[in-house]
Amino acid sequence: MLRGSALIFGAAAASGIAGWPAGPAAARPWKHRSTFVPGADWYDTWGNLIEAHTGGMYVENGTYYWVGANWQGKYGFQKFNLYSSTDLARWEFVSTVLEPSSDLPTNHEVARPKILYNGLTDSYVMWFKRKDYAASFNDVRPGVATSKTLDGPFEFLTDFYPGADPQYNAADFCLWQEPDGTAYYIASSPNVRGGEYDRRIIMFRLTPDYRGLEPEPVYVGPSDGREAPAVFERLGTYYLVTSGTSGWTANQSAYRTAPSLLGPWSDLEDLGDVTTYDSQPDFILPVHGKAKTTYLYAGGRHLQEALGDSRYVWLPLTFSGDRLTLDYYDSWSLDPRTGVWHSGRDGS
Repeated sequence: MLRGSALIFGAAAASGIAGWPAGPAAARPWKHRSTFVPGADWYDTWGNLIEAHTGGMYVENGTYYWVGANWQGKYGFQKFNLYSSTDLARWEFVSTVLEPSSDLPTNHEVARPKILYNGLTDSYVMWFKRKDYAASFNDVRPGVATSKTLDGPFEFLTDFYPGADPQYNAADFCLWQEPDGTAYYIASSPNVRGGEYDRRIIMFRLTPDYRGLEPEPVYVGPSDGREAPAVFERLGTYYLVTSGTSGWTANQSAYRTAPSLLGPWSDLEDLGDVTTYDSQPDFILPVHGKAKTTYLYAGGRHLQEALGDSRYVWLPLTFSGDRLTLDYYDSWSLDPRTGVWHSGRDGS
């Protein structure tokens, strides 16, 4: 039995956004419409800036749970935060779900958390990317932590290199869960093979308890220099959204389509502008309303010299047949009850 869904895939209640002041005591009128201002300061219900960078979204019983990294303005692992919302407008800080330890020291990069619920073990399983800053650039791999409750704390379980022979480094990643509960790990794999640098998308099936991977990949993509994968499905077509590779500098995102998660995948098509509006994909969130489903692109605007000033870029995706488009709006609004969105703060 699936308790919720992990989505490879929130909206702003920042000061001045939708006319709502920040702070726990502020009187905020109820509005069904959620307003998004890409790149704006974004506050939780206590008036603190939301710290959920490179994160993921988990949905359970009508509540959205956003988990991500607290960068606190510096490199290295600080902690993972969890926020909740029922309307995608107001986000409440729930808890710190993972903190540094001897297994996850602060001089490591620990990022891109994603959560699944596993019915076999009646537990929540968190996957994340980890990298030792002192090690080779290619020494990057997935880590796993578990908890009996969604709000944690999660306990570190293991980290490892995917694959039996050869083993793969694995950097940015996402998770995908099919309706039957089968789950997949989809990652950008940077390796040096035969003296040549090689980065490609790889996919592995998770073990039934979601705490490991099957030994052989189910998909190995072309060496095309893609990272930051985000997968979603719409009307029987699968979409794989990725960014290029340019360090902390934003670049052109692109997507492929396929009739199945395992392919065959189409050629790359550009998405957004040449910098994806100064962002990199974190996840895609389908908002299922009574009238329609809106697919929300959630990206991060990363500032290398001041990580604590990084912000979020969330925009609606549009479709023409299977063709995917990401346009920019200074502000836009979404009614999560109906799934209908409009440009402008008030839908104008």
